[in-house]
Amino acid sequence: MALTVDERREISETIARSCRIMGKLDMTHAALGHVSYRVPGTETMLIKGKGPNEVGVRYTRPEDVIEVDFNANKVAGPDGLQPPSESYLHLWLYKTNPEVQSVIHIHPRPAVLLTICNKPILPIYAAYGTGIRLAVEGVETYQRSITIHDDQLGEEFAGFMVNRKVALMRGHGVSVTGSSIEDATVRAIALDELTTMNYQAYLLGDPQPIPDIDLAEMQKPPDPNRTRGSSGGDAGMRATWRYYSMLTDEYQS
Repeated sequence: MALTVDERREISETIARSCRIMGKLDMTHAALGHVSYRVPGTETMLIKGKGPNEVGVRYTRPEDVIEVDFNANKVAGPDGLQPPSESYLHLWLYKTNPEVQSVIHIHPRPAVLLTICNKPILPIYAAYGTGIRLAVEGVETYQRSITIHDDQLGEEFAGFMVNRKVALMRGHGVSVTGSSIEDATVRAIALDELTTMNYQAYLLGDPQPIPDIDLAEMQKPPDPNRTRGSSGGDAGMRATWRYYSMLTDEYQS
């Protein structure tokens, strides 16, 4: 299904805003990282471009987003930008899981350091933040440390993630999937919160998981129709996206 000009512009702006939010939150370093979106009904994706005219994640603009097919070839976009070498990471996650609509790959330092030292990601908090649900599901580490730069590695990595929504990558970074760009971004932020808290707790001493009774409570699916407190489900995710958009001066009403 071909996108209209307006749809393409809106998606490109959302990808760029996701990049800028995570860049301003210092969730990656240098110019590294990319956000993508599966174009519905096609074998193409919109993704932050790399190449001679690239800018860092923190400074991404809509015009920095290009269209790439599932053979990692550029379909459309300005001269001076080309597909990321790790387009294969994105496209294989799309190929193997039709529910994935957006993929994020970034290099947050706390997460990378934890993989280098083989420190497990523990469920060390509950009410503090939403990262607990990722910890309860289990955050695993892909043991290869090189870029996912071809079909063989892309397929292998997608096989590792299977139905996981997040994964650490040893001495490399993290990858996150979502049902939308906003969903993937909010999940990436929750993962960063979780890995940062674990990293700091290991520095302080011997972190302990929360009690079993609380772990059991956090294993229950969140109520998407809460009548008190913050909203659950999609509404809650979008409220979190709005908060971080406002925090980083990226909010558009």
